[in-house]
Amino acid sequence: MRLSKNIHKKAVLMNMASSGKSEALGELVELLCSVYKLKEREVILDAIIAREEKQSTGIGLGLAVPHAKTPVVDRLYVAFGRSVDGIEFDSMDGDKAHIFFMLVSPRDVSGPHIKALAGISRLIKHEDFRNALLSCSDTGNFMDLVRKAEEKYL
Repeated sequence: MRLSKNIHKKAVLMNMASSGKSEALGELVELLCSVYKLKEREVILDAIIAREEKQSTGIGLGLAVPHAKTPVVDRLYVAFGRSVDGIEFDSMDGDKAHIFFMLVSPRDVSGPHIKALAGISRLIKHEDFRNALLSCSDTGNFMDLVRKAEEKYL
């Protein structure tokens, strides 16, 4: 699964304003709903929070992948956010999260959701990719970076 084909460049936020976990989830859901014209913002946010309450999606290495399945969306939607200062996200390694990929999928379709999570996992384990995400300058640069990383690592 190519993230670059599933994320709209307007769904990339290079400088998140949030300083806390709840605020970050709301900010990313707002971005997702705004860019993709999703109308059920509260339902989506509730699904993301419910998933987060089961276990933190703060994977470590500065990455968090908040995700959920809900019947109010018709396909996989992806957003990206970056926090320069980092956000406490209950990450497995105890470090702050700086890189956020948010995924929302229909409840009854698993394939694209699982493939997107696997693709993010395979990309993020490469230190050069993580460092490039942290230092990229704008949305266009982000999209090029993801495409090049997909060609190299997927």
